[in-house]
Amino acid sequence: MSVFDEPAEEPDQIRDQLRQLFRYRALLVLGLVLGMLGGAAVSVLGGSTYTATGEVVVHAISTAPFEAGGVSADKQISMGTERQIAQSASVAAKAAKTLGIHSDPAALQRDLRVSNPPETQTLMFEYNADSADRASAFVNAFVQAYLDYRQDAASQRIDKTVSKLGDELKPLQDQRKVLDRRIANAGAGAGRATDESERSNLVSEIADLQGRISSLKSLDTTPGDIVRKGDPPAFPSSPGLAMMLLTGAVVGLVLGILAAWVRSVLEPRVRSVADVQDNLRAPVLGILPRRQGGSDVLEVGRAGRGNRAEAYRTIAFRLVHDQRFAGRGSLLIVAPRENADAVSVAVNLAGAFAEIGNDILLVEADLRTPDLARRLPVHPGHGRPVPGSWADGERLAVDAGVDGRFDLLPGREVPNPARALSAPEFARLLNAPTGPNENVVVVTGPLLAHADGLAVAKQVAGVVVVCDLNEVRRDDLDRVWELITGAGGHILGAVLDKGSHRPSLRRLSDGGPTHRKRGRSRPRAGVVTPPSQPGPPPRTGPAPAAGASTDADTTSLHR
Repeated sequence: MSVFDEPAEEPDQIRDQLRQLFRYRALLVLGLVLGMLGGAAVSVLGGSTYTATGEVVVHAISTAPFEAGGVSADKQISMGTERQIAQSASVAAKAAKTLGIHSDPAALQRDLRVSNPPETQTLMFEYNADSADRASAFVNAFVQAYLDYRQDAASQRIDKTVSKLGDELKPLQDQRKVLDRRIANAGAGAGRATDESERSNLVSEIADLQGRISSLKSLDTTPGDIVRKGDPPAFPSSPGLAMMLLTGAVVGLVLGILAAWVRSVLEPRVRSVADVQDNLRAPVLGILPRRQGGSDVLEVGRAGRGNRAEAYRTIAFRLVHDQRFAGRGSLLIVAPRENADAVSVAVNLAGAFAEIGNDILLVEADLRTPDLARRLPVHPGHGRPVPGSWADGERLAVDAGVDGRFDLLPGREVPNPARALSAPEFARLLNAPTGPNENVVVVTGPLLAHADGLAVAKQVAGVVVVCDLNEVRRDDLDRVWELITGAGGHILGAVLDKGSHRPSLRRLSDGGPTHRKRGRSRPRAGVVTPPSQPGPPPRTGPAPAAGASTDADTTSLHR
């Protein structure tokens, strides 16, 4: 494969993965429904949330018009610090006092958010509450509490500075009074001139301090202006019911997809044609559509021209032109377990071969519970029963309608099926020289239930494995490949059967396996029941002799 082929395979892989996910539609639907229910519950039980907004332009308050370096007071505001002050516990306590509530300030702070738009001296207060009026009242209380806190802080700072300057001014005033008395009592002379010079300097200092005190007392302590009042919002700020439903649906669908992916990874059953080919190491010869309820076993010829009949013809045509099987005579049809109907596949492939013009002998090698002759439109054929030899018994003619006829060697209950299938008479039946258009189609019981199929697999030209597409497991296919190849057989391919129509709920959930009851069918009207064939009496005594194959031995073989 060249590198140019890889991109072309990616869409196929994606489609295959999507198909595997959509097999678990119940998980996807369940996740979607639960997500929407969760979103609706959050919207209804959580209630609506209203957000009121207030904006304040912060003013700078300084004890001097200009600070050192020629930087204006407006440039000295730290908006980050102001934002922290607005969200402090002190402001929250003032807001609680304004609202007249006795609540923990930390509880009030949880629903408050203060932000500062870039390149501005504006603080934006936002408060969330369960009602519009409550949100408005709380945000306005916080705005006013912040402004009061800044004004109180500025007033306290100015008062403290004025107090310090007053403390410096009082000694100077007392010293001036002393100098005034000394100058008044002193006569002309050098001492008087010195006192007057000292008094002049002292008066200048006193005037400077008094000017600074007057300037501080005249400062504007307005902390800021409210440019936007927190009016009650007209609409809630929380997502509405529609938005919550949409959010819940998206989250639920994502969780459903994740659950479906995990389920597909842990799924022991095969979920695609590629899985069957990988585990069976053989191609898929065809896929049978779902069987309509009440359809007969023989669908080719007598049952009409449905999709399943055409699928059987396609598989037969492919086998006839398969170089691994064409002209070699015998073919084994077997299923891993009971849930795959290998009998229907064998019967209809025999009918399809007969339609092509081949001479077909259908052998029912299920010698434990044979019932095929009761389910088919049979007529007396040719051959005489040979006591003790099932393989040389009488053959019946099966009427396949417009497709002609083929012979049937019906099964017969024998005490030791494995020995009967390994007998020389049965080997001659499978390996006798036949013409190019003569074929033997053999059907046995489930391969993983009994070892009968292994006794036939090593003698036929090829094996076709019938799998129920809804039930076959990967480990079953691995085991079938190991057993057949280990016995010397050759797997030609697999036939996938979609089975019967399942109920709508079953198709949606893709739940547990569909168990079809298997048993003896009642004789159909107009059908000739084959005569009983002589054979050994049923075994009622002790266990079989050495070399006999029992169910217990078979079970231990497949562990």
